[in-house]
Amino acid sequence: MSLGSFFLDSYRILIFVTVQLMIAVSNSFLLQRPKRHQPLGPPRRVSILVPARNEAATIGACVNSLLGQDYPEFEVIVLNDQSQDRTGTILAGIASERLQVIDGAPVPDDWTGKNWACHQLAQRARGELMLFTDADTVFQPYALSAAVAMLEESNADMLTAIVRNVVPSLGEQITVPFLLWSIMAILPLGIAQIWRRSKALVAANGKFLLFSRNAYEMIGGHRAVKEEAAEDLALSRLIKGAGMKWRLIDGTGLAATRMYDGFLSAWRGFSKNFFAIFDYRLLPALFVWFWMLVITYHPLLTAGSLIIRGEFGAQFWAAVTTVGLSFVIWVITAGKMKLPLTVPFLYPITTTVASAIGITSLFLAVLRKSRWKGRRLPGHRIRLV
Repeated sequence: MSLGSFFLDSYRILIFVTVQLMIAVSNSFLLQRPKRHQPLGPPRRVSILVPARNEAATIGACVNSLLGQDYPEFEVIVLNDQSQDRTGTILAGIASERLQVIDGAPVPDDWTGKNWACHQLAQRARGELMLFTDADTVFQPYALSAAVAMLEESNADMLTAIVRNVVPSLGEQITVPFLLWSIMAILPLGIAQIWRRSKALVAANGKFLLFSRNAYEMIGGHRAVKEEAAEDLALSRLIKGAGMKWRLIDGTGLAATRMYDGFLSAWRGFSKNFFAIFDYRLLPALFVWFWMLVITYHPLLTAGSLIIRGEFGAQFWAAVTTVGLSFVIWVITAGKMKLPLTVPFLYPITTTVASAIGITSLFLAVLRKSRWKGRRLPGHRIRLV
């Protein structure tokens, strides 16, 4: 049997997608939504840390939602990262004893802008716990108390949450949901949470990263990942590599974000870090993007060609079943992540766009042309495997 026929076998693809369905069903139960209650013990002080660069459209709603938390002990520190819009003016107009606004220093050549901003924020933080988030995220009043309670109840060193992604446009619906699907269908959460030192089995969301201060400092903080475009994943890998407890939760009821405002914005945003998700390993990235296309299109094309030929044997039913299971996985993802009901019907386009973004991200990294918010990202060593 040739390598091509091995990968393009309908039965093997059906088995693979069946395993994905099992993972998705399992994750839908294991990805817990925190309860709305205060931590049981004395409240630990939390520093909420927000890097902001040219965020005039969202910074007001974000900061006001953070200042409205029902948790008793917290501070909000926002770093105005040399914004060229009205971000600074908006922040100056928000009056609260809990809020500190600091101006960011110029970015060193070997740092990404966000990591440098988060590093400066961490240096100013006084809390025993540290919550890093983004300026485009809006929080429910009970979000902090619920997250801290779950961190303490699970005895975790780091907790990260998948927030609700608002995707009103078609361009956002064929880009943003892919990462959510990949968590639901590829990451076996039960194994990932038990197997502490497995750095490969991890997921994270930079819009909701809650650390104990001791854990954050033990792994070296953002200084340890200063060149990483996917800093949330890199920090999670350090936590797990150190044998500390990492926890991923369903935060769709805690916070919401509109990550990008259209297709081109999403393309540019994901292109900066899709390759970084694979730790800049060339062959694993290429294989995954190729395989995602195979499991999407091989069953569709096989079923279509067999219908045209009037052949309805085992190969046909294997292909049809695979298409059905793939759709069910996307339905589970959309339901769990509170995505529009149109998203599952778009999954072949979504997979195609994701693979194209991945290849673009790879070339940008190899050519050292990755940029974000007007800044060039530091180059990274590309590895074959």
